[in-house]
Amino acid sequence: MAALPLVRALSHPPRRVGIVQVIDHPQERAWARGEAETVALMGAINLAVARLVATIRMLIDTGGWGGYGIRSVEHWVTWKAGVKRSRAEDLVRIARRTDDLPACWGLFEAGRLTEDAMVLIARRVPTRRDAEVAAWATGMLVSQLRRSLASCPELPDPDPNARPSVSLSQRYLRTHSTPDGWLKGEFCLPPSEAPVVKAGLAAARDAEFRDRQGLEPDAEVDGVPGRHAVTEADALVRMASEAADMLDPTLDRTGYRGERNKVVLHHDVDFDGNLGPGQLHLGPVVSDTVARYLGCDAEVIVAAYRAGQLIGITPTTRTVPRHLRRVIERRDQGCAHPLCTQTRWLHIHHIVYWHHRGLTIPCNLVCLCPTHHHELHEGAFSIDGNPEDGTVRFLDQFGRPIEPPGGGPPAPLRLDEPSPYTPPHGERLNPLWFTWN
Repeated sequence: MAALPLVRALSHPPRRVGIVQVIDHPQERAWARGEAETVALMGAINLAVARLVATIRMLIDTGGWGGYGIRSVEHWVTWKAGVKRSRAEDLVRIARRTDDLPACWGLFEAGRLTEDAMVLIARRVPTRRDAEVAAWATGMLVSQLRRSLASCPELPDPDPNARPSVSLSQRYLRTHSTPDGWLKGEFCLPPSEAPVVKAGLAAARDAEFRDRQGLEPDAEVDGVPGRHAVTEADALVRMASEAADMLDPTLDRTGYRGERNKVVLHHDVDFDGNLGPGQLHLGPVVSDTVARYLGCDAEVIVAAYRAGQLIGITPTTRTVPRHLRRVIERRDQGCAHPLCTQTRWLHIHHIVYWHHRGLTIPCNLVCLCPTHHHELHEGAFSIDGNPEDGTVRFLDQFGRPIEPPGGGPPAPLRLDEPSPYTPPHGERLNPLWFTWN
């Protein structure tokens, strides 16, 4: 609606009712007109959504949604209606319960209930409560309706003819990379496979915790403090790493990993020979920090471009050869971080980054566990010095040395006479004893 007619409508002169002059305030007229427009439009929207739900019900009854590549009714609705998956599921849920809830469905068809309210009713109201809920649902806000239905004593009656909410055709795993290189996704597994994944994540989480704490592979970890520091994300990465090792024929044959981490980076090179930002092969442009971390201890193929033209491809070369890796691991005897005791699954890190033309020689290499290697490239600490002559130092982000805990103070502590300590009362806390300011 154009703005000009609205301005004219709000600028009428005062009206006279008998001998009393009535002044219509523009804000009051806007309120009245806005309310009338809103309730009328919402009624039309409710009617249109009800027609859509009736169409979905027809498709369910006739099986008309089926077709090549269509996994479910919800899938069909997301495609044809152009809505997100969660809304499609809600619309199908209403459609499946139109016969179970005739009173509430009649209100919805008449435009007196909104889609959000009908979704709550379809989720929670059993058939025997249909008329009771319909008597007061139209007078409630959605938030009030949600609170009221939460205490409904029964659940909806199961539909024996309804399809299972998740079928084998809906078993999936979807992942996608964000522009900054993060990996996100979701998955859905049937009850027969879900316990396998949950058990694998639990085992991987325990194994990661044992390695970080320097425990034996079969050590009991239940009740050990600090387990919360290892997250489900850590477990997923560990499980993927273990799976890569188990499926690596080179590791099985020789005891050394094959092409476990191969990074293909595409770089633009300026006329001075400096590398620009790196782009993962068929992936996003990554920051220098991520590019350095991925290429620090991996097989690397670098394709260099100048003015859009390919000028060279490095051969596939191992950043740290196997014989040199043995030397570094023997020298450092595990992760070189002063506060770490992990001795397995070590990475070899370039103190002067390979990306910055750091040499692959012992004085520029140091062992790090995966956790500290990742923290290093995230900027949590830095390394300088020469590990060959014992001058390597680990510095925190403020430049202070990171040192292992000592054996205690050189002399006994001298404490002043303490003031008397008043213990707590030990009584049950009553909220009326205090108030927040």
